Amino acid sequence: MQRSHVSKVAVCVLLIAIGFSLISGNVSPVKGYIVVGRGCLRCGYWYGGRYIYYPGYYFYNGYYYQGGYPSSYYTSPQYQLTINTNPSTVGGVTGGGTYSSGSTASFSANQTISQSPGTRYVFQGWTGAYSGSGNTGSITMTSAQTITAQYQLQYFASVTQQPSSAPTPQGGGWFNAGGTTTITTPSQNVSLGPGSQLVFNGWTVDGSNQGGSTLTLQMNSPHTVVAQYTQQYYLTVQSPQGITSGQGWYNAGTNAPISVSTPPSPMFGVNWVFDGWQGSIQSSTQSTTVLMNGPMTVTAAWHQDSTMLYATVAAIIAIIAVAGAVFYKSKHKKPATAPSPQTNVTTS
Repeated sequence: MQRSHVSKVAVCVLLIAIGFSLISGNVSPVKGYIVVGRGCLRCGYWYGGRYIYYPGYYFYNGYYYQGGYPSSYYTSPQYQLTINTNPSTVGGVTGGGTYSSGSTASFSANQTISQSPGTRYVFQGWTGAYSGSGNTGSITMTSAQTITAQYQLQYFASVTQQPSSAPTPQGGGWFNAGGTTTITTPSQNVSLGPGSQLVFNGWTVDGSNQGGSTLTLQMNSPHTVVAQYTQQYYLTVQSPQGITSGQGWYNAGTNAPISVSTPPSPMFGVNWVFDGWQGSIQSSTQSTTVLMNGPMTVTAAWHQDSTMLYATVAAIIAIIAVAGAVFYKSKHKKPATAPSPQTNVTTS
């Protein structure tokens, strides 16, 4: 009777302690039976499908523990965050994985992703469980979530000029796939100084020649555009006499034909004689060529030839002299005298 009375008292005390623990929150629900101290009766209290005990020994997963539950017992629900990209082959996102319920999941996407020379993807924004235009973001994980990073395919239009001293064309850069761009050149003619200029001569697009002062490109692939300019030099052709030809602009490295006509005689017996070209070239022929490797100036040199005049004057003088001599001689010629008659003298 004594032992039975003590056991009942122990059970009552234990139940009172358990009730106090339930009120204060210092309880530990476990699966199975608990042994509280040596020689203690198997005792406990089932609460909500779990065995409640006090003061600190518990049975969990086949083992007895003293103190709090292992951390795995308190683990909150886990949710999966899936980060996709569109197109799916792009990649470049981080942050996907498993997160505890109520935790904050941070994620990010690369702003640009290069694929090959002249081809890239550019981040546009997020869709799905999160929306925004920034390439970073975060959400609270209350359930499994899926977020997609949206990317735009772009192509590059490389625009240069030849030679490098020519003005740079406008209209190059990155453009959305399927779009268009218009390439223009600031000037058709560019002065580089006296007698030197660059003249626009068309476009080279991906190695093929195209004309026109402006160029419209369909951006369905990367493009390489070169504005082609031609170096030109000015040829000045001068002559104090006659009429020249050949003056003007010529492409560098070409041969410019020049000529000068013989001027008319300034007077009878006087002729203009061509002495040759002087200046950027030296030539004795009235028609020749000039190699245009820079600004050129040529001048025709002449002199007067009065040989005919002198010959004519000399001839006239000679004629006059002869005529004068003849005249003079004719004027001063002695008249012929008749013979005197003979007188016959008779002598006795």
